[in-house]
Amino acid sequence: MLKPEFIASLKEIEGLDVEALVESLGVRPETSIRINRRKLDDPAVLGYDGLQPVPWCGSGFYLPDRPVFTLNPLFHAGLFYVQEASSMIHETIVGRVLPMLPPSPRVLDLCAAPGGKTTAAMNALPDTATVIANEIMPKRAKILRENLMKWGVPGTVVTSVDTGVFASGGPIFDLVISDAPCSGEGMMRKDEAAAAQWTEGLVAACETLQRKILADAVEALAPGGILIYSTCTFNTRENEGNLRFAMENLGLEAVDLKLPPEWGISPQASGPYPALRFMPHVTRGEGLFAAVMRKPGAAPAGKIQAVSRLKASLRPLMDGIPRTETLRPKRDGKKEGIEIPRSEWALAYDFPRNRYPEAEVGEAAALSYLRHESMVLPPETPRGFVVITYKGYPLGFVKNLGTRANNLYPAEWKIRNL
Repeated sequence: MLKPEFIASLKEIEGLDVEALVESLGVRPETSIRINRRKLDDPAVLGYDGLQPVPWCGSGFYLPDRPVFTLNPLFHAGLFYVQEASSMIHETIVGRVLPMLPPSPRVLDLCAAPGGKTTAAMNALPDTATVIANEIMPKRAKILRENLMKWGVPGTVVTSVDTGVFASGGPIFDLVISDAPCSGEGMMRKDEAAAAQWTEGLVAACETLQRKILADAVEALAPGGILIYSTCTFNTRENEGNLRFAMENLGLEAVDLKLPPEWGISPQASGPYPALRFMPHVTRGEGLFAAVMRKPGAAPAGKIQAVSRLKASLRPLMDGIPRTETLRPKRDGKKEGIEIPRSEWALAYDFPRNRYPEAEVGEAAALSYLRHESMVLPPETPRGFVVITYKGYPLGFVKNLGTRANNLYPAEWKIRNL
């Protein structure tokens, strides 16, 4: 149920068909996925029928219904990400601004969990990019870390700090993404809690927090760099109001992407600064606001060293894809190192497929593996460390002992009872 106060607030948005928007918020939300461009070319491999392309994202597809994604092993292999369609615009935005960035851009996603915007950006970024994905809430940062490991782009760093830490590090990032915490009006048909928690006070609190994050983002952004600001809400205070604040108080310049009108994306509701509005009664997706800004000037020298120092000082939760770990058991009074490959490594897009033997399994065995259960492999399977694959895609490692195989899939990632 939508609060009357919320519906009344919508009337403040210039030119909005309030009745049509409210009606759309009672309709079943769309289901959509975005494929991992580094791992997958043909979405038909995923086994879903009736896929329809998302107009504004070449990697995105609508599904006619919502399957249990957890039961698709290819989801765990990082071949696709479940994301509502409007948010997929971040992949397209990054692709459009890429010519304005250096060949090896340094990218910061300030409010990254659970990873949708980060993985969208990665689809458009070159392999030479350095990406830091930050989430201040530790539990959410853990989920972010898992999702980015499965996406499989080495060199990604996950941090869990206040955005002010990056501001104090100086202007060193070429691209900063700020998908700011917001009042969540655009997610109300997907999340009943978003409708229940809405108050005018929440909108005001979010507006204040967003301005703080915007100021921190500008401090971390190198001259000549690009800032992408987005929310999943409708009101102009958190959207056009904060865009105006950034333009007129933080010294940024507007970037007009001039997207094709046939995509059906609405422009800003008010003000002179260009922005994108995804409205559920107009576009097939949830509510989203996005604006692109540029910091005037030329990029300073010495950024590589500055980023390296910052990464070290932040003590990242993840610095690249873990490859191996070493156990040192005692044997005859002496220590002997045993190198054990990490299953996360097998999910990296550049994992060397000829380094370890592989065992192809069917769906039932793949799900058993993802539940962290022991397995019995065919007798001809070599002993030792073996990569488990499904439809030719790696899921992780086991240690094959012959009579059984010890499961090396991360226990904290295992599929639990649905």
